[in-house]
Amino acid sequence: MNITKGPIRTALRIGIYGTEGVGKTTFAAQFPGAVFIDTEGSTKHMDVARFDPPESLQDVKDQIAYVIGHPEEVGTLVIDTVDWLERLIFRAVCKENNLENIEAMGYGKGYVLAKQKMQELLDMLDDVIRRGIHVVLVCHSMIRKFELPDEMGSYDRYMLKLNEKNIAPLVKEWTDVLLFVNYRTNIVTDEKTKTKKGTGGQKRIMYANHSATWDAKNRFGLPDEMPFEFDRIAHLLNAPKETAAPQEEKIEPMEPVSLPHLTKAKVTKADKVPPIPADRPDSMKSDDPEKDQLLARLWEIMLKDKVPDPLIVQAVVAEKEYYDLTVPIRDYDKDFIEGCLIEAWDAVNKLCQTKINDLPF
Repeated sequence: MNITKGPIRTALRIGIYGTEGVGKTTFAAQFPGAVFIDTEGSTKHMDVARFDPPESLQDVKDQIAYVIGHPEEVGTLVIDTVDWLERLIFRAVCKENNLENIEAMGYGKGYVLAKQKMQELLDMLDDVIRRGIHVVLVCHSMIRKFELPDEMGSYDRYMLKLNEKNIAPLVKEWTDVLLFVNYRTNIVTDEKTKTKKGTGGQKRIMYANHSATWDAKNRFGLPDEMPFEFDRIAHLLNAPKETAAPQEEKIEPMEPVSLPHLTKAKVTKADKVPPIPADRPDSMKSDDPEKDQLLARLWEIMLKDKVPDPLIVQAVVAEKEYYDLTVPIRDYDKDFIEGCLIEAWDAVNKLCQTKINDLPF
């Protein structure tokens, strides 16, 4: 049994998704030795290496198997796009189970079978990675509107154009780098009319870290946003995995805060604010690093506005019927923590201050 130390050099799993026509395929074609599994015909006008267009899920499996058996012919395997690959998966599930459509089985069972087939493909792609070949998954984006409680309004979120509960989570978890790409329009304000308008064209931007309005991640300390240019990530292709310093300072374990902070005896009469605990409570810590960063940000905001007990926030959330009062904030969905609590904190804080002022003393 061997024990090794230090970074391990490996090929990369990269996901790229964004709006139509932003240049995802052209970007993927710049990866070294790129060979395309072109599920939607997006490369037919480009000078790239490609397999014949797959007409079935088995065709895709055969093409991946060829790469595994002939690693010397491929530097990067690009699947363009995963959302069209998902169609082939749905079609295979329907054919095998004699279904008219993926929802005909009922109770979401068709999607569960599709998830199993997607996992099988990702397992094959892991074999590609083990042979030193990078894998790039290209996908379109879609917009989903998140409605916040009453005063908090709503916001749009860009997501992978994949089945939200089964396929998308697999793809996001599998990738080492997930980049969201979009246009940014330059906005100027007319000094006379004070109106805003777009000017100077649009810039293509890629985002490498999670936000309330898009999914993204990376394990290499990439900046939050960059111009959509290949040389911005080219250095990763020869870098050992997990070499970058963490993006935020590690937060040390802290003692929990107990329930009595909301009782009359624990609240100062001067300003009706529960005493500020020294540490972040367990109810706002998570083993998921991404969620823990969000919880740390929320905790910092709460302390800044003198809302030092998670139960106050939980009470506000419970009144809006999003989560039961007994559910700790650490068990809230990440999108809810960021989109409903952090991004809409001004509205949440007003409700929290009302709760504090209504304490019985």
